[in-house]
Amino acid sequence: MSEPKTRQIHILDTIAPERCLLGLQATSRKKALQAIANLFSKDDPELVSFEILQAFTEREQLGCTAIGHGIALPHGRLESCEQPVAILATLDEEGVDFFASDKENVDIIFALLIPQDLDFRELKGIELIKAIFDNKTLCAQIRNAHNNEALFDIIEHAIKEYSTKDEAS
Repeated sequence: MSEPKTRQIHILDTIAPERCLLGLQATSRKKALQAIANLFSKDDPELVSFEILQAFTEREQLGCTAIGHGIALPHGRLESCEQPVAILATLDEEGVDFFASDKENVDIIFALLIPQDLDFRELKGIELIKAIFDNKTLCAQIRNAHNNEALFDIIEHAIKEYSTKDEAS
């Protein structure tokens, strides 16, 4: 029997300019997750928005993915997902209630889909995501980004910077 091949994928490889979006409109957690699911399926026709929403909802039932300070990190595993893929979006106006422990509405979402059989340890840099979003200055930059490309540039720079710090320690 042959060894399963390992996929060395970095979290930076999951995000792209076309998957960074300012001002997503949603009035509830479910509608925000639906909008994100729609974005994933629009970007990749193999991904079905209903299945994505179902994966996110199942994960939310295990525990809230809001990490506080207006940030949520919804994620899910999907059979039809061949490569890890992420979306960074800001929400319009006051954000939505994600049932965060700090009671703050969520207005920044970093959503991640991964293949059903992927071991999270194969996704290099995943451990940096929470630290990146704990940075209040970075979150302010994200909230004040002037267009989708600027939003991508901010997250790309942050991931590279945190990856370099992580490798140095």
